[in-house]
Amino acid sequence: MIGRNKFQYRIATGRITLPAAILLAVIVCLINTKQLTDGITLGVCAVMAYMLIEMNTAFALIRTRTAFPPAMFMLFFAACPFLYSFSTQTWVPLLFLAAIYSLFQSYESRYASTTIFHAFLCMSIGSLFMPHIMYFIPLFYILMGSLRSFNWRTFFAGLMGLCVPYLMLLCYHLYITHTPEVTYAPLVEVIHFMPVDYSALTLSQIISWATITVITAVSSTQSLTHTYQDKVQTRILLRSLIAIGGGILLLTVLQPQHLNALLPILLITGSITSGHLLALTFNRFTRIFLPVVLSLWGLLFLFNLWTHLFNS
Repeated sequence: MIGRNKFQYRIATGRITLPAAILLAVIVCLINTKQLTDGITLGVCAVMAYMLIEMNTAFALIRTRTAFPPAMFMLFFAACPFLYSFSTQTWVPLLFLAAIYSLFQSYESRYASTTIFHAFLCMSIGSLFMPHIMYFIPLFYILMGSLRSFNWRTFFAGLMGLCVPYLMLLCYHLYITHTPEVTYAPLVEVIHFMPVDYSALTLSQIISWATITVITAVSSTQSLTHTYQDKVQTRILLRSLIAIGGGILLLTVLQPQHLNALLPILLITGSITSGHLLALTFNRFTRIFLPVVLSLWGLLFLFNLWTHLFNS
């Protein structure tokens, strides 16, 4: 089937895919950049793309050499200029990806307590910037059961990872600023669920969110139907990643004000599942799906660029 899917094969497994994506991402960033701090956001995006490469290398999520996931992540990230605005929440996707990486390392590991501690530590630090990330703690514990790493040691290791940043903040505010009540502010925000309000979202954000959601949903569904040839570990990790992506989508629907922080995490799921699908499956559907994805990216880029320049 590769004979009819030569274009797909060259894009999904070619060595030039990632360098071309990096070049396009840098050009788009230079066009859309308004402040010097936007360069920090591009740096965070580059680190996340590198971590996607490391994830595929460490866990063999895709059983062939491919740079499509980080390339797709950088392209769609670059096509969304509203993601460039630097804020404290810019660090949330990076910390969340680090948490997923550590969580996957716990699969049937003798040292699962250490990796689980690191995973929950990253989640806890991320909650200082966006408290609603704490909603994923129960999901992580559930996924630990699927990853065969849940026991009383890892349970308490996760709790310790959650508590360490807050204990350090408590000590700081208690002895330096003498305002210990500030430490509990993020936890209070988690309890008070904000009303669902889409009025703050721009048309550019809504269209970008819809595009990435459709691509992620289609690639995740199709990828699941073709995992029977993968190892058991790969199937479990991919299903766990898709479950996390579903949770991210649900949280985005319920708390759209956090779209800028949650959309890159959803894009992680879409990048890996689409890479798994397009690098390993060559049929009539994928022959159509890849041009559709590239066309959606082009249209999204042109629309967001026009909106960005028109509103400048």
